[in-house]
Amino acid sequence: MAETTLLTDVTIVNVETGQLFGPTSVLMRDGMLAEIGISIPAEDAAVVDGSGGFLIPGLWDSHVHIFSTADEPETALPLYLINGITGIRDMGALWPIQQQQDLQARIEAGEVPGPRLILSGAWVDAAPGSWPGMFLADTEAEARTVVEQVAEEGWAAVKSYSMLDEPTYLALAEAAAERTLPLVGHIPERVSLATALAAGHDGMEHFGRVTMACSTDEERMLDDLREAMAEGADLARVFEIMAARNRIILETWDDALCDRVLGAMVAEGMHVSPTLVVADFYTGNRPEPDAPRMRMIPAEVREAWGRPDFRLEAMTNDVRALADESIALDRHTFLMAHAAGVPILASSDASFANPYLFHGFSLLDELDLYVTIGLAPREALYTTTVAPPRFFGLVDQDGIIAPGRRADLVLLDANPLDGLDTLRRPRAVIAGGRLFDRDALDDFEAQLREAGE
Repeated sequence: MAETTLLTDVTIVNVETGQLFGPTSVLMRDGMLAEIGISIPAEDAAVVDGSGGFLIPGLWDSHVHIFSTADEPETALPLYLINGITGIRDMGALWPIQQQQDLQARIEAGEVPGPRLILSGAWVDAAPGSWPGMFLADTEAEARTVVEQVAEEGWAAVKSYSMLDEPTYLALAEAAAERTLPLVGHIPERVSLATALAAGHDGMEHFGRVTMACSTDEERMLDDLREAMAEGADLARVFEIMAARNRIILETWDDALCDRVLGAMVAEGMHVSPTLVVADFYTGNRPEPDAPRMRMIPAEVREAWGRPDFRLEAMTNDVRALADESIALDRHTFLMAHAAGVPILASSDASFANPYLFHGFSLLDELDLYVTIGLAPREALYTTTVAPPRFFGLVDQDGIIAPGRRADLVLLDANPLDGLDTLRRPRAVIAGGRLFDRDALDDFEAQLREAGE
């Protein structure tokens, strides 16, 4: 890899403003954007002809899980590059933090091709934990102890999870603030959205709790679960109560209330990682077995995806019957949230542990959903190029292509502001200054197909 690369004859797309600049050249040195201009001396640079392509900031997937198996990164990392994704935020893992940090360092050093990695998977749940490898806290004291450990281990954030009770969650939020760690993750199932806003919850994962907060019966739904869990309800009963919420939300969703809820979210700056594409798993919208993306997944993973899944088995007939209406209401509320100015972080929940949610591909599916729902292509791009690095507080990235920024870029054949189809086959992807042309990306695909046989 040349330390200095000059990319010529490109048009730069400013995703924030929608403006185009070019044709121009971009000089990259030591992983950073060094100079942009029409006539830049080549000197010792490797010169790459952009042939009139359109240059955008690299995409981010703000909610993934790449450490759910021992060798998942071997598949996940190239899949992200193939799809123009040069940054990911991991939200929960089975790997020890030291091993995650080691891979993070190797990517940064250029030893392993892959996207920039944010480690926000310090998920905290009530015992026994919803997934293996979680931090556990059932009291306020335990929540504070966990946050101390999270801070000492070097995680980027504290992630709250579904089964925390309200006092423990509030202690977690307070301790995270004291340690200046962002609080992200699920709003626990017994905590209202208003309470989370007051507690300083910075980033919410998944969109359903927004729609639920637009129901005039949100508090009653929370109370039903609080009472059942206080009485020692088993897991089946807990799932039953939560499943019953879909019908209640559909019957009590209120437009005026939703406006107030969304306004409060904007006022508090709460970001949302919607993962709307997850609905495809529950509705059976999945690719054919011989689809290209399926062929790039290891055979043992494909086999596991075909087995019965506890999440599908927990769905009641009522939930299935209401699925289309519930999804439509989520999407309507999402469009309202966008119009109100709620900050959106494009996200997929891709993981080998989440059947048919694909590293790389599912993020592009998510962006297509945003456009289908009503966002302009530029607005959808903003959620994946500009909003994430700003939310993560990255000093060298802000979604703008300018000198002094990290060289994470995607070169496209067509203007993505006219439509997102061009994202599906980038001409080149640049990650940390390292350029992967179309031949290199095709090689990644071929290697993954061979490994998947």
